[in-house]
Amino acid sequence: MLTDLEVLTKKFAPAIKLVEDIDGSRERSSEGIQRATITFIDDTKLCVTEKLNVGYSYDWISKDGKLLFHHDNEDKTPNFKHRDLHSIVRGIVTFHLLI
Repeated sequence: MLTDLEVLTKKFAPAIKLVEDIDGSRERSSEGIQRATITFIDDTKLCVTEKLNVGYSYDWISKDGKLLFHHDNEDKTPNFKHRDLHSIVRGIVTFHLLI
């Protein structure tokens, strides 16, 4: 299942500056692959790649291009329970932007 980016963008609208239809590879979405770059109000970016029934990858990048966080469906990080895009965006907004 692919994330509903429109709903996500509306829910976190005060924290999101821009949502583009490209991911970190600069490729656009296609049938079965959703790609997006979410730019937050502090100019950090979350690059999203979700492949229907295959997997996903989320990369949070600082405004100077450093990788702050990476998560994909093969990640085996213990105690990391919030693996969906909604939870990751909520975490960035709550623990980074609102502090």
